[in-house]
Amino acid sequence: MDPQQPLIESGKKAFDIEKERISVISDIKLSFNDSKKGRAEAYVTMLCTNGEARVSVNQKEYVLQKNDLLICCPGDEVQGLGNSDDLSACGFYLSRKFFEELSSMPLGLINARVYIAEHPQLHISDHAALVYTQYYELIRSKLTAEVPIKHHQLVSDLLLQAFMYEFHDTLEGTLKLPSTLFTSGENLFKQFMQLILKTNPKPRSVAWYADQLNVTPKYLSSVCKNCSGETALAVINRYVLEDVKRHLLRPEKSIKEIVAELDFPSISFFGKYVKKHLGVSPKFYRQRITESM
Repeated sequence: MDPQQPLIESGKKAFDIEKERISVISDIKLSFNDSKKGRAEAYVTMLCTNGEARVSVNQKEYVLQKNDLLICCPGDEVQGLGNSDDLSACGFYLSRKFFEELSSMPLGLINARVYIAEHPQLHISDHAALVYTQYYELIRSKLTAEVPIKHHQLVSDLLLQAFMYEFHDTLEGTLKLPSTLFTSGENLFKQFMQLILKTNPKPRSVAWYADQLNVTPKYLSSVCKNCSGETALAVINRYVLEDVKRHLLRPEKSIKEIVAELDFPSISFFGKYVKKHLGVSPKFYRQRITESM
């Protein structure tokens, strides 16, 4: 779906795919009556708070009413089929890159990835809807502020992380998924992700995780590739880099302290690792981020 002419239009701020960040869906203008088809360019979540809308996702029709959550992923084909005059909704656009940056979140897409792929419409509880709208209003207020605060980007990102954690917890109770929905490979991938999330500092070796899960490194990487499109090493590095970036954002921590806390063998090794994956030295990355805040 062309972000410049989306089915769901953003209010004050259009989604800027070039900046690859986040946009709120506000002051809703819904063109559900023109029957235009398009493919989503970003992750879209939209909560219906009043009225009714009909939409087709991947050629399957859904009717959205109060407390119905619509989730579309990049590449999904979306078509509007009509809406009531009193329709209101709110939500977010998240670019692929930004979504990956937030991938240390469970988000419900680890435990419910198969379910959500088959059920883009979720009816959530009043409590879950309240959590969604409360965070939405807070995040929207930061993103649309006329005079952003000094740490505008960091505050917005951390608020979204907090939202994802809390909303994930509410969804777990709502969906009540039977384990039979998942194949053995998908269950292994879920265990692998849970192991990464709970382990600190995170080992950078596929062999370590494979040993903990009683499988071979080759099999673990194959399962990861099938379930996520990434190798096990790529997934591990992504999570390790999230820890690296989070530590580098704390100016009171020296590079030596970060190296020790993240269990890197030396400052030199850490520097080469950061340069390889982030393109710059730890010192320059910290300086660049600090200046942009």
